[in-house]
Amino acid sequence: MVYRMTSKSPIMRKSKANRAFAFESYGVLVKIESNHQELVDKAELVSKKALLGNLTSYDGVEFDHVFELPRDDSGVFHLIQNGEQISYGEDETIFFKFFDSILRVAIGEYATDRVFLHAGVVGWKGKAIVLPADSYQGKSTLVAELVKIGAEYYSDEFAILDQKGFVHPFPRRLNLRTEDYKTYDLSVEDLGGTYGKGPLPVGLILLTGYRPGEKWQPEILSSGNGLLKIIPFTLSIRYRPKFAMEVLHNVSRHAIIASSLRGSADKFAKTLLEFVDNNVI
Repeated sequence: MVYRMTSKSPIMRKSKANRAFAFESYGVLVKIESNHQELVDKAELVSKKALLGNLTSYDGVEFDHVFELPRDDSGVFHLIQNGEQISYGEDETIFFKFFDSILRVAIGEYATDRVFLHAGVVGWKGKAIVLPADSYQGKSTLVAELVKIGAEYYSDEFAILDQKGFVHPFPRRLNLRTEDYKTYDLSVEDLGGTYGKGPLPVGLILLTGYRPGEKWQPEILSSGNGLLKIIPFTLSIRYRPKFAMEVLHNVSRHAIIASSLRGSADKFAKTLLEFVDNNVI
C-alpha cells in the first residue's frame, strides 16, 4: 500500500508545519514529520545511522511509510506510523531507540530488491554462514565469537539477500547482552576482527540456539524443509511473498541448511568453522 498523507494527528494539526525528512532506502519510500523541527532533525540522524547511510533524499508525494513524531504540551513523545499510534513515552532516548528499531523493520518488510532475514551473518573462505534466530538465542554472541577467530563480520541483525541469493554486508555495531540481559555494543575493531566487503554466496544456513551443556548434533535438512524453517525469519514474506520465496528458493538450492542446538558460543565457534570446512568449502 502506498500512502499519500498529510499530518492527521490532533497534536500535529494544531502546530505549525515543519520541514519533513523524506528518503528512499532499499526501494522503500519514507517520510518523517513532527510538530518540532528538532525532532525531525534528530530522526534524520537516527535514520541515517540505523540504515548505515543506505538512503537517498526523496521529493515525491507518495510513501510506503509516514512516521509522525509529535511531542505534546506535557512533553510526551508519540510515535505514529501510517496514521496509527504505536508508542509514546517521556524518555527521548528510549523513544528514539524504539523508532530506530521500528524503522529498520519497516524497511526490511517492504524492501523491493532485497530480502531481509532476521539473522547473524559472517563470511568464511568466500562463503556466507547465515544464522537465523529470534532474540535471546545467542545469535550476536555467536557472531562475535566467530569474528574473534577469523570470520569476516557481515551483520548480527539482518542477512540482506539480493535476487540471486547473495548476502550483502550490513555491519552495524554488534549488540550484545550480559547474563542479566543488560545491553551493550561492540565494534569489529573491539573484537580484533575484520569486515566483509562485498556480496557472498550462502554456504551454510544454521538454525541453532543456545542451551547450557547441549551437544552439537547437526541435522542436514532437505532444500524444501529447510526453506520452510527459514520463512519465519523472513521480514518481507507478508508484503512481498512472491519475491521473497524466489530469493529463498535460490538460496536453498545451493546452501547446506542444518539444524541443531548448541552449547556455549566460545566453545562452539571453532566447531562450526570446522563443520563448514568439512561440508561446505
